[in-house]
Amino acid sequence: MSNTSLVSTKVRYINSEWKGRDEAPRIGSKESRRENTAYQDINVHDARPRIIKDEIGLEKTGFTLVENVSSCSNFRDEKAIKEIYLPEMRNLICQVTGASAAYHYGFLVRTEKPVDFNDGYARFVHCDYNVERIESMSHDVLRDNGVEPKKGELYAWFNTWQPFDNPAINNPLAFIDAGTLPREDVIDYYYTGRNRDSLVAAPVYNPNHRWCYFPEMTTDEVIILKQMDQRPDRVVYCPHTSFDNPTAKAEAPPRRSIETRVLAVFK
Repeated sequence: MSNTSLVSTKVRYINSEWKGRDEAPRIGSKESRRENTAYQDINVHDARPRIIKDEIGLEKTGFTLVENVSSCSNFRDEKAIKEIYLPEMRNLICQVTGASAAYHYGFLVRTEKPVDFNDGYARFVHCDYNVERIESMSHDVLRDNGVEPKKGELYAWFNTWQPFDNPAINNPLAFIDAGTLPREDVIDYYYTGRNRDSLVAAPVYNPNHRWCYFPEMTTDEVIILKQMDQRPDRVVYCPHTSFDNPTAKAEAPPRRSIETRVLAVFK
């Protein structure tokens, strides 16, 4: 097995020229991604030793790793995902975070054969949402589930990310340790894929960002990432992207993964 404790690679960040501007970039295609992002060299650290030392957690680093032996046997079957896997993830979020309830916003299955830009492996550093929209988005999700928002509730959004079919060796997921992410590094941008124009967020490059990943994730492991949180004195964002893994052997299988987006409600 190759040394995976530290991987040198490069990832695309939104161009720093956008920081401080009144306008925000729009990205929703390969062309707009190339126009508004540029490669930066980074080192990606193995986060597994820090799990053992209790240095990893949603309110420490913005991410964590947990076990989930799923009862879903077919991640190409949308019905099975909705009936089996999504309830697993909602329960998992409640268990890990202490939320009183959790509701799904959506899910994505990514393989080596994407249908379009939205389904491909993530190719630039981003957050999936913008905390400025957390109240309105949370209320929409609650009402879509037949639940009326209640006074005094607070909301946080999480992503779950789990490989299926194969361990995640090629194009694994990497994320910035939130303890090394100054809030002023995060700027607005608009995601315009699939005819949307959604306000989201992403960081600009800072050499002090500490990048992490979990090498050779098994199909029974799940990453949980904080995506936005309105509770005071909490981690708000955990930016992330996939990366080309130079330590992967030529015969390593393609990465296939499912990610879900979950609203957690706290009383």
